[in-house]
Parts: sequence; C-alpha cells; structure tokens
Amino acid sequence: MTATAPVANLAFPPPRKESPFVPNLSRCLLWPLAILLLVVARGALASGELYYLGQPIPDIQRPWTSVDYQKLIDALQALDKTQANALPRRSGEFTGPIYQRMVSEDNFRPQMNIYAPLELRQNEAREVLFKLKELMRLYFDFRAAKQPYGAEALGLMSYSLHEQAILFNLTVEFWMTLAQSEQRNPVRLKGMQEAKAAASMLTSSALDYLGLTAQFERQDLVLYSAELSKQMPELFVHLPGEVRGQLLARVQQFAEQHPLPEVRGNMHDLLPVLQNIQADVQRQLATPVKGAAAPPTLDLSAPKE
Repeated sequence: MTATAPVANLAFPPPRKESPFVPNLSRCLLWPLAILLLVVARGALASGELYYLGQPIPDIQRPWTSVDYQKLIDALQALDKTQANALPRRSGEFTGPIYQRMVSEDNFRPQMNIYAPLELRQNEAREVLFKLKELMRLYFDFRAAKQPYGAEALGLMSYSLHEQAILFNLTVEFWMTLAQSEQRNPVRLKGMQEAKAAASMLTSSALDYLGLTAQFERQDLVLYSAELSKQMPELFVHLPGEVRGQLLARVQQFAEQHPLPEVRGNMHDLLPVLQNIQADVQRQLATPVKGAAAPPTLDLSAPKE
C-alpha cells in the first residue's frame, strides 16, 4: 500500500459566499449547487428518491440495507469515472449527511432485530460488509502519497469492523442453534474457519492503517485510533488464539513506538482490555466443561475367548 509517486491535491476550496446564481461559475462551485437543487427538487416528490450530481441515491432519512448500499456504490462509481473529488465527505457541507448515513449505527438495527429470522439477518450482515469493502475501494487510493479521502476511508474501516463483529455474533448465535452432530459437519466447520479467517484479515488490515502516518492527516489517525480502541475488543474475542497473540504484539508495539503520542495513548488504553480478554479466553479453554462425560480409556487387554 506504499505509494511511489505523489499526486496533486484535488480538494475543492471551501464554499464561497457569492450568490449561487452568478453567471460563469467555475465547475468546483457548481457541484454543491447541483446537489442542493437536485435533492430539494426530488425531495418534494412523493417517491422521496434523491439524486446526487445526477445519480440516484438511497433516501438518507432512513436506515440503509445492502440494496441501498449497492445503489450508492453504483452512483459513486459512475461519478468517480467522470469527476474528480466528487465522493461524499465526512464533514462536507452538502455531502456530509450522505456520508453520515453511510456509517450510521442506525443501519445495524434491522440486523439486530431479534424478531426477524436469524439466517436472514446473518445474510444481510454479510452482504452489507461486502458492500462496505466495495466503498473502501472507492475511497482508498493505493497509488496516492496522501489519501484524498483519508478521514472517510478510516471512518469506513472502523465502521466495517463494527459490521464484522455483528456478523460474527450472528454467526455464533446461528452456530449455537445447530445440533452437536451438525456442528461437527466438515462443511459447517469450514464455514466457521473461513469466517474467523475473514475477521482476522480485516482486523489486521485495520491495524495496518495506523502505520500509514505519511498517507493520513494527524487528526484523522488520532480519531481513528480512538474508534479502533472501541471497536476492536468486540471482534477480538472471536479470533483464533494465534491471531489474538499477533494482534496483541502489534497493539503493544503501537502503544510504545507509534510516532503520534495521541495514538500511543489510545493503544495503551486498548492493550489491557485485549490482554484481559485473552486471559479470560485461555482460562475458559483450560476449564473442563461441567457435566461432560470423561473420554473412554483405551482398553488394551486381550479379548476374551
């Protein structure tokens, strides 16, 4: 993910105070006006469908599903091919509400509705996580020396960790509904192993971002490290023992050696939380299950004639 050549800063200047109807406006001043006019015009319709720079997007006044995320992805992919720096930003005057809906915790509510079928909620969480990864590909530029959407990319990564934790909780819940014979089914076991591998990879990638101090702004990395310290414990408990050990070593290294003192502080606060989880999991694994029958001893005596 190390960039080889710097790219120009394509960020737009802040909105100016002139009337939006002054003729001969530059292109960078026209697009916020286009957003406003299109959203207001379409918002008056009974359908409530919204448009962003001519592309249809989901209603930002309600929680989004995987279908809504796909609709947004289609719109942003079309824009990204024709317009520079057109993706919604976390703190944008006009685009901020779109981005905030992207990473709103309200979107998780349908997946956590215990009255809905568990398998449907699990599948929806999996689909949303896939869509978030697609959005990450749009927001993160692997060739850039400085990330043009640094704050947004880090926010999406933190949000993806939360979604991954929810998916794993639903997976474990579904696993517990299976009979023991079904849990030992090789197909089921392989599925659980793949889920743990995917969660391990995402968590490791999330820590990788903390090391990219040249590509992200200081304040964005500080905020991200604080979000990471909140999201990581919920997912950490589900990871394989070997992976937990590796992540603990990396968090400790960041707590001691990261160049930003605020990040070091956040990792220093996170470290004992993860250490306690690790110790608790190891203690539970070492404790025999109550009521479990002792394994039969191997009878090596000669058979009776």
